[in-house]
Amino acid sequence: MLNSNKQFKISPIKTIIAILIPPLELRIGPMAIKLVSGQIAKAAIMDLIFFLGFIAAIWLYHDVLSTDWKQFKHRWFFKFLLAIGGVVVSYLILIGARLLLKSVGLADGANTTDLLSIQSATLGLVGSLTVLMAPFTEEIIFRHALFYQWKNRGLLTWLMFIVSAILFGLGHWNNFDGNVIAMIPYMLVGAWYALIYYFSHNIWQNILTHFLFDIMQFLGALLVFVVAFFQ
Repeated sequence: MLNSNKQFKISPIKTIIAILIPPLELRIGPMAIKLVSGQIAKAAIMDLIFFLGFIAAIWLYHDVLSTDWKQFKHRWFFKFLLAIGGVVVSYLILIGARLLLKSVGLADGANTTDLLSIQSATLGLVGSLTVLMAPFTEEIIFRHALFYQWKNRGLLTWLMFIVSAILFGLGHWNNFDGNVIAMIPYMLVGAWYALIYYFSHNIWQNILTHFLFDIMQFLGALLVFVVAFFQ
């Protein structure tokens, strides 16, 4: 049984490295794609950059992943059902937040283009490969390094809760061309995922929920690619 009152020993070096991964991806990505021509090549470069971030995050916190997996693998089907419920709530938060922003005139259809849009079958499929890595990278960085390892520290815990949610939304900067208003729904989803971690005490519950949420994009891209291939 996990001890929910446990305080993590925080490594400043690991935390700083983890926090630097998303801004480096956002910065290096646009610079790197200028070196190649062709949309597919640009998408492949972005996949490679995110893969390096994925490897770095797992390397930094492989101990947390290993320890939590030993607990998570028991009663996995029940936890899978909980993850499905978590995905449903995630979509309800996104839809509700976008409708609210639109109702108060802060957003319109053009500002809330989400990750499911696909301009071409092949480009969509290549570009969507990042969603297979994002559940690991983002949960390790935003939910563990920026939130959960700070739990049981009073006000600081909930300050990091807010910080992690905001930064998670801002981590989608390139997806929304820097439109902060369009990122607010993802900030709320980030807060929801932080609560999942807080109450489940297991990062794999987050990874599974996030993976099931993101896999819809990959499956959509794969379906479009298959249909385009046989046309």
